[in-house]
Amino acid sequence: MVKQYLLADVGGTNTRVALANDGELQTESVKSYNNSDQSGIDAILRNYLQECQPNADPSAVCVDVAGPVDQNQGKLTNLDWVVTAAQLCSASGAQFGAVLNDMQAQGLALSHLPPTAVITVLKGTANTGSRLVVNVGTGFNSALVLEEGQKPIVPISETGHVDLPTPNFPLFELHQYLTKHNGFASVEEVLSGRGLGQIYSFLAAQNAKNLTANSKVILESLDTDPIACEALTIFLEVFGCVCGNLALTHLPYGGIYLVGGMARAMADHYGNTSFQKAFATKGRFSDFMSQFSVHLVEDDHAALVGCISYLEGCNIRSR
Repeated sequence: MVKQYLLADVGGTNTRVALANDGELQTESVKSYNNSDQSGIDAILRNYLQECQPNADPSAVCVDVAGPVDQNQGKLTNLDWVVTAAQLCSASGAQFGAVLNDMQAQGLALSHLPPTAVITVLKGTANTGSRLVVNVGTGFNSALVLEEGQKPIVPISETGHVDLPTPNFPLFELHQYLTKHNGFASVEEVLSGRGLGQIYSFLAAQNAKNLTANSKVILESLDTDPIACEALTIFLEVFGCVCGNLALTHLPYGGIYLVGGMARAMADHYGNTSFQKAFATKGRFSDFMSQFSVHLVEDDHAALVGCISYLEGCNIRSR
């Protein structure tokens, strides 16, 4: 009998739902929902099972959420949703339910991704040890992946809500601008989907212009708009600086793995740019930074794979 799981990756903007049979993600079953059109994850799961998979009979359900998780309950940081294991079982009919932080799911997925799903952004001299997952999407977060026997351990964090670093005066000015407009200048106010647009508005204001643009427009205007180019340079500088800080904090000799929609949108802009320079510029520890490799995860379904990995470790029985 087939052992079936129901999976969902709940981000700040979209939710992806899928099935796994005998531990394998069924890629053709993946369906994406815009969260702004939905009332909650239970409604999404019920809709998915009724309209897309009426013959599904999952024995377990696992959902990862972009927000803090405690005692099998998660609350999204950038969306007013609360997700509980009991809620998931009620919506799906499954006997077992689990709620993970999205970074936990991404971290658990690393050992199960094919080589084709990952490209190297910066080469490092070290290749074994703990790993670090860094997400830039609707929000920002990171998680350390610790190897403990056969089962990795992924402690959760809320890295995106720490203070924005200000290693130079232009970034100090950006910090002041964000503090004035948002009350607090966090890393996520720059390294996120909205962040690139906020940098653009900051630069426009410095030139006495009242201009706004979203990240998609900015990335499409690099050849024609000098402000867009400067905004991207600052975004990459902050990204490199923060990743370098996290590397020194956690010493991920096994590599840093970038995930999320905005991280993938930067795929052509990492090498020989402000990202690389800011990552390595750490004073007398600058040479030390050459040990850390940085990789980009191009598989948009990696978090779903992480959910499968978690359930496989729970010894779920088929119906």
